[in-house]
Amino acid sequence: MKCKEVFVGNKKEGVHFLNSMLSKLFKGELQIEGEDVFLPSGEEFEFKVKFEYDEEYNYGSFGLKINWGEEPEFDEEEEEQEGEDMFKNPKDYYL
Repeated sequence: MKCKEVFVGNKKEGVHFLNSMLSKLFKGELQIEGEDVFLPSGEEFEFKVKFEYDEEYNYGSFGLKINWGEEPEFDEEEEEQEGEDMFKNPKDYYL
C-alpha cells in the first residue's frame, strides 16, 4: 500500500510541517490519507537522504526515506512507475 502527503508552503511553514510529521511518526500518531503510519518496534532502519539541485539553483529537491525489512518484488511496470514517481516533485515529501 502506498500513501502520500503533499505540503506546499514557505521554509518556516515547512519546518513546522516536518517537525509535526516526524514527531507524530515516532509517537505512532501519524496518519496519511486516513491510514495509520507506523515504524515497527525491534527493527533496524535504513535512513536515506537525497539532495539534488541544478547549477543555477533554480531547481532543487530534498527527500527523506526510512526503510526496514525485505522489499517485496514488483512487476517491471510497477518498478518503473515507482522509480519515476519518487522525488518527482520537490514539494512532495515522502516519510
